[in-house]
Amino acid sequence: MSPPSLPLRVAYDVEAATVLTRHNPLHPYAPDLERMKQSADAFPLAKALTQAGRPATPLALDANALESLHALARERPPLVFNLCDTLGGEGAPALLVPTVLDALAIPYTGADAKGLALSKSKHALKALLASEGVPTPRFQCIHDAADAEGFTLALEPPVVLKPCGEHASIGLEAASVAWNDAEVRARARHLLGRFGGPVLVEEYVDGREFHVSVAGEPPRALPVMEQTFDDLPNGYLRMRTFDTKWFTEPGLSGDAPLLERDARWSQPVPRRQPASPWRRRETVEELCVRAFRLAGGRDWGRVEFRLDSGGVPLLIDITPNSYLAPSAPCVLAAKEAGLSYAAFLGLIIDGALGRARRQG
Repeated sequence: MSPPSLPLRVAYDVEAATVLTRHNPLHPYAPDLERMKQSADAFPLAKALTQAGRPATPLALDANALESLHALARERPPLVFNLCDTLGGEGAPALLVPTVLDALAIPYTGADAKGLALSKSKHALKALLASEGVPTPRFQCIHDAADAEGFTLALEPPVVLKPCGEHASIGLEAASVAWNDAEVRARARHLLGRFGGPVLVEEYVDGREFHVSVAGEPPRALPVMEQTFDDLPNGYLRMRTFDTKWFTEPGLSGDAPLLERDARWSQPVPRRQPASPWRRRETVEELCVRAFRLAGGRDWGRVEFRLDSGGVPLLIDITPNSYLAPSAPCVLAAKEAGLSYAAFLGLIIDGALGRARRQG
């Protein structure tokens, strides 16, 4: 394919790094926030594409995002590579980007507004997955403060609580794990106050963790990659908290080595059953691709699962439009499949452009 005459635009959220202070306003790395804002993955991505013969320039989206997007109507780039999982550091406004691009009939990569909205409603997504026979941990949902006060745990502890509208492990720390009604209510109040609702409550799966990156159009699975926790100090919970995900330092937000301090962890975590029967016999790769499509994912993203002690792969998260810097998990999976960074980005672009031609 010959490269387009006009450069691609790589849209990114100028304030994406502010998720750090949304997770914890007093985070030890908060003083570095301004420096972190300059390290958006749009820059290495645009550079790699340009060097590969696909000219690309970053498109910074800030408080004037709507104006910047409407300006594309005059520019008419051949494609917008959409890296906006947030706008202004918030998840919900990110739906603006695909909505406006669809209205302008400008092709773009990644999930449309409907897919992004579903990914930011973890409880609705899990209900859909369960209804389609995709194995996922059993769960409950706390919608608001009144729900929290009257909450009764119907699951087998321990459970983990997550803000339904967030990605990137925002709000996830050791304190997210609870064993009884009182602990669930306390954590739910904290998350509702910090992020609003709903809050997902799901059974904690104590098993090996893997992720399958999905890419292309139609989507295909890249090699299964294991998320190891070998770098965690002894006693820390094997869980991808915000700090272990982004800084590989589990104690930054005040996390403690729970396995040593809480006697309840001396007993094995119970075997987990999926929220509904796994109705289909398929490989893990096929399962992850199916779940990705059910979630409204397009072009690239990541599906994470843990193996229960019974060997069942329980899906714990689906992330469309996932992090795409050269060190990102999906990029490393592409490398494992023999794809360079530029080739992987090209796979995403070609899929998006092909879809646009078919729909045009």
